[in-house]
Amino acid sequence: MKRAAVPAVLLAALSAVPLAVPARAAPGEPASGEVAPVCPAPQAAEFTGDKGFRLWVTRQGSMTWSNPLRPLSPETVQVLQVVIRNKLATAYGPDLSGLRRGPSPAALEAQNGATIQWAGAPDGLPRTLRILADDGGQVLAELAFQACGDAPKAAEPKPAPTARKGGSKKVDKARAAKAASPEAEGAPADAADPAAEAPKPAPRRAAKPRRENAAAPARTPGGLMLPQGAIP
Repeated sequence: MKRAAVPAVLLAALSAVPLAVPARAAPGEPASGEVAPVCPAPQAAEFTGDKGFRLWVTRQGSMTWSNPLRPLSPETVQVLQVVIRNKLATAYGPDLSGLRRGPSPAALEAQNGATIQWAGAPDGLPRTLRILADDGGQVLAELAFQACGDAPKAAEPKPAPTARKGGSKKVDKARAAKAASPEAEGAPADAADPAAEAPKPAPRRAAKPRRENAAAPARTPGGLMLPQGAIP
């Protein structure tokens, strides 16, 4: 009886101990063994792919925008700021299991009319970043985590030049003409104007009307001159 009671006691003790069940990752999140280590700031997580392609993840955040087709159901996506070939870019998607290529953070905000809410250091990055096509059906690249390190300096994208209006061109021309004038150069106006050196012609006087000559006195046959009006 004593030997039979010992196995029964051991079974009861084992059944009372809770068994450790491995935690399952949420849908769209990598498992605990597939998560890359968190890099201490200011270091970034370096990922490499085929043909020596490399990128560094420097920031992580999220962005919410309204879909015109579904205005009552705003969409929230995960956004990673990455450095590729010394340029700023983004990778975004509903979760980190599949990301799409994106422009710089500023261009992505302007494109979707929303602001990226940046968090702290990137946390919970998968060990393999999958870059998908725009339609999400094809895997363009798979980048594996390598190490934490210093990301290269990225050049900020230059803003697009603004076109000048017609009014500004007229103002520029007026300013250029004013700067080229003799008064602006400090020289007298007559010295710079060749027409000012030539003497001005005297004004012409108006021609006076010609006066008719008075009628000559009448002469007589004998040569005697009579005043006009003496003979009726």
